[in-house]
Amino acid sequence: MTNVSGHLTEAQAQRLLEQSLDPDTDRGVEEHAAACAGCGALVESFRALDDALDGLTVPELPADFTSQVMARVDDIERASARERRWAFGIAAAVLLVAAASLAAAGATGLGNAVSTVSEQLDLAGRALRVGFGVLPGLLSALRLQLLLATTALSLPVLYGLSRLMPAARTESI
Repeated sequence: MTNVSGHLTEAQAQRLLEQSLDPDTDRGVEEHAAACAGCGALVESFRALDDALDGLTVPELPADFTSQVMARVDDIERASARERRWAFGIAAAVLLVAAASLAAAGATGLGNAVSTVSEQLDLAGRALRVGFGVLPGLLSALRLQLLLATTALSLPVLYGLSRLMPAARTESI
């Protein structure tokens, strides 16, 4: 048995049903399934499912099914490629504007910009050092309040997001 509880896994039950047990890893599976009512029921449920699926009829597909599916795949791929081109174009434009701004500012402007950024990074580093000293004790003291506040804030957000989900599509190919 590979299951922590000592019972068959679903994969072992399916392999037993298909008579494709691995002699190295599936030792004792047949004996356990015969002796254990729960595992025997699991194997029988897979057998019933297999019988039910065998009884289903496969619907006839239209003659142009493959071409319709491939046409839709092509449409989606073209749309994705167009979106990627737009994204790269926007990113390139932003980088170009940033480079032009720095070039227009000249060496003095660039020096001032680098100095300002480094000062801000230094302040952020100091704030992080202080925060890391205070944060563990604060989180420990306010654990329950943070959990309740997070839950109270996330539920309306999750509800709103669930309302944005599109309805299930029922179109046929």
